[in-house]
Formats: sequence, C-alpha cells, structure tokens
Amino acid sequence: MKIGPGDHITLNVSDMKGAIKFFKKLGMQREGSLDNDDIVFLWNVDKEQPLHIQLDQAKGGMKPGLNHIAFTTPDIEKIVEDMKKFGIQGLHEMSYIPKSGRTIFSFEGPDGITLQLTRKDKRGEYEEHS
Repeated sequence: MKIGPGDHITLNVSDMKGAIKFFKKLGMQREGSLDNDDIVFLWNVDKEQPLHIQLDQAKGGMKPGLNHIAFTTPDIEKIVEDMKKFGIQGLHEMSYIPKSGRTIFSFEGPDGITLQLTRKDKRGEYEEHS
C-alpha cells in the first residue's frame, strides 16, 4: 500500500481575511472559494510542486488550527480496502464531494490527527480558474 503526494492542508482560521493576507505574503494565490468565502482555497502557483491550502472559517465550536492533511491517490478504493484490512477505520464512508471535485476518505492518524485520502475526479465548484 502506498499513498501519493500531499493534496492539500486544511486549516481552521479565526480571521479569514487576515489568514488570506498572510498566505498571500508567502506567494500563495487565491484558487477559489465556497460558502460566501467561509471556505477559501489558495495555492503556490507551482505546477511541478503544487501546494494547496484550504482555509475554513472557524465557527460553531471549531477550534483554530489544523483541520486535516490530505494525500492524493489514483486508486483510492484499493487503498481504503487495504486500510480496512489493517484495522484502519474511516471517520465516514468514502464519498464523492462535488464542491471539491474529489472522492475522499478521512481517517484518524496518530494523536488524533485527521488525515484524508483524495482523488481528483472533476473540476470542483470552488475553482475560479481552469
């Protein structure tokens, strides 16, 4: 079993505008948004070594900080099947999310860190640029 490279990192933020401004100072650019900018997608504009960050507005008891780290894999069904054989259970069933254009499977890693496997299947609803 082998998972692929990183797909994205999701952070819960208390100040969305401040977080966007901070990451733009680091060279990140806006990739898109959802839910009236309560979810904003940024990337480093590097096609060879892309870094994608998803910012989620912390609300309703969400604590600011790391939400999850996602890894991409073309054969998500096989890897999820293998994980279950090793006793790694998901936090939900594998599912396709139209907003992101990805099939995802989230699970708990060491120390309760949420990890996610993803496969990009279609253009996401958030994507402002092709």
